[in-house]
Amino acid sequence: MRAIPTLMFIFVGAYDFNSVIADDEIILEDFAAPSHTWRQLNDPVMGGVSTGTFTLTPDGLAVLAGVVSDVPSLGAPGFIYAGSVDSVRFPDVSACTAMSITARSVIPYAGYRICFGRSHPIDAKFFAYGHKADFNLPAGGEFSTVEIPFTNFSDLWDDATGDAIRTCQEDKRHCPDRDNLANLAPISIWAEGVSGKVRLEIKQLAASGCAGAPIADEISAAYDVNTRAGIARMLWDNFS
Repeated sequence: MRAIPTLMFIFVGAYDFNSVIADDEIILEDFAAPSHTWRQLNDPVMGGVSTGTFTLTPDGLAVLAGVVSDVPSLGAPGFIYAGSVDSVRFPDVSACTAMSITARSVIPYAGYRICFGRSHPIDAKFFAYGHKADFNLPAGGEFSTVEIPFTNFSDLWDDATGDAIRTCQEDKRHCPDRDNLANLAPISIWAEGVSGKVRLEIKQLAASGCAGAPIADEISAAYDVNTRAGIARMLWDNFS
């Protein structure tokens, strides 16, 4: 029986707490060593003519680049974006107050947005899923970290323009709730609603203001059900 604590220590110790919680921050994605699969999409799915790419560079950056052009049928700018497409869970950030992005905008551009989850209220536009918010980055060579309070996100937005129809401040029903923040997938980064060239270089996505954030959920998320079941069977077989 003395081997059980050692085995359990190995199981828990294999989880890298520092990769998830540093002070009051929870890392969602570090593009120097990404945990998720990302895919790029343009507005031609809606009849637009915008073009873009999403690439990972050898120096640890994710680059969203391209041109946002007017959608002919709408007479308004379209979008390019990149989103997570795998089934790997993001950490529970329900104890946090904001999302942050560490990036630089090499070219001046005023239409950056970030979106998470699959919330789709009854009065939502057909293609508008998730909570979305704007963020601004100064153009130039320096990286900066921008914090976007979760109270800036709304799940009622226009799928033609990306603009909020009703903000979280205007109607609390459209704010992200605890369940939304416990399951952020998918996360997507957009250049939308403003025509022009785009080159956004991203180092990291994180949640901030997470003092006192529960870590039990982070441990659970790091191991799938089969892994935990296998350990349980091994313990039973060896020590029963």
